Amino acid sequence: MKKRHKGLSIKARVTLWYTFFMILVFGITAVYLVSSSQRMSGRQMRERLVDTVTDAVSQVRFRYGELDAEELDFYKNGVSVFLYDTQGRLLAPKVTRGIQVDSLLEDQTIKTASSGRERWMIYDVYSEGEDAGFWVRGMISMTEYGQALGNLPILFGSALPLLAVLAALGGFRITRRAFRPVTQMAETARAIGTGSDLSQRIETDGRGDELNQLGDTMNEMLARLQASFEAERQFSSDVSHELRTPIAVIRSQCEFALSGQAGEEEKREAFEAVLKQSERMNSIVSQLLLLSRAENGKFVPEREPVELNVLCETVCEELEAMAAERQVELTWNTEELQITGDETLLIRMVNNLVSNAIRYNRPGGSAEVSLRKRGKYAVLTVRDTGIGIRREDLGQIFSRFYRADRSRSSEGTGLGLSMAAWIARVHGGSIRAESVYGEGSVFTAELPIEEQA
Repeated sequence: MKKRHKGLSIKARVTLWYTFFMILVFGITAVYLVSSSQRMSGRQMRERLVDTVTDAVSQVRFRYGELDAEELDFYKNGVSVFLYDTQGRLLAPKVTRGIQVDSLLEDQTIKTASSGRERWMIYDVYSEGEDAGFWVRGMISMTEYGQALGNLPILFGSALPLLAVLAALGGFRITRRAFRPVTQMAETARAIGTGSDLSQRIETDGRGDELNQLGDTMNEMLARLQASFEAERQFSSDVSHELRTPIAVIRSQCEFALSGQAGEEEKREAFEAVLKQSERMNSIVSQLLLLSRAENGKFVPEREPVELNVLCETVCEELEAMAAERQVELTWNTEELQITGDETLLIRMVNNLVSNAIRYNRPGGSAEVSLRKRGKYAVLTVRDTGIGIRREDLGQIFSRFYRADRSRSSEGTGLGLSMAAWIARVHGGSIRAESVYGEGSVFTAELPIEEQA
């Protein structure tokens, strides 16, 4: 088996990428600033050089071989100014401060030249005097500005380690805060895995961002899982409870028949009881299997034309004997209606509703079945004058194994109404119940009619 190595966490990777990105942005910004500073500094130097030389030209007078430059400042704004005659001989100043550059005089041309370790930017202007011309040269040191600009990369480089540390700390803090819901999700999932407590939920702050949406989605999933597990536990409890009675009856009847004390008639009655209880168990198991297959998406109902009125009449005729035995008057009135559906399932739905109306009726009562068309729906109504259903029980009567009248818990399987409601839903319809306790109930099933071509 290949050994797994623990790698960097997502938070660590995000922090590293954030730090790298910040350093990259800082480096690009530094290069841009240094380059921009160099261009701006060069432009400013040229402008200062040209402006200084232009001002110097206006302040110099050269007449009859005499130079008048008393108002001229030979060093201004970092620019050294020199005056030359037309032969290129230096006229002023007498003290050059050691500045000596051998470069041809070129009118209104900016150029660079070197003198020792110094590098200069030079600008010459020729001016026509009153009787003789002269040259004005301006020189500005590029070395000093270059040294100042050269310190910028060093400054940025020295700040880089500090920036990396700050970026890493900031990235870690931001990442830890952003991934807090993920950490909570992991802790909640771990707690659920170790303790099987599905009631725990992930705390969200309601901001609506992606991680909060993920947390809300996981909470919804946990709620569905909790409801599913609780329903499964309740279902298992209900099944064991419902099967306990028939199993106990079968066992007691078999023991009695085998005890040697029962006569032939008593044995026959015992075997009839066993048969009745086994049929009840078979009904419970078959209906549960059908519901289970339906919930798992493994059951696909048939789709065929069904004469719903004929189906209802057939079911009512088959249940007439049961109604007579319980002294219940069963009547039906149907319109001719055809729908598309699973005939077997529809028979079971109608049978469950009508037999329920008979089973929970009172002696001398009545059960009425009607089938009418209402808009695009076939409406099946089953009305009885039975014991009725309490208001607090109406919301649960379509749940599995639920019985509003516990005194009659030995009758039926407790799955009839649940099965009927599921069949109606499978056909795109619904079932609702109305009842007045002590007076009777009305069950209404609405099934969509598919128009025939």
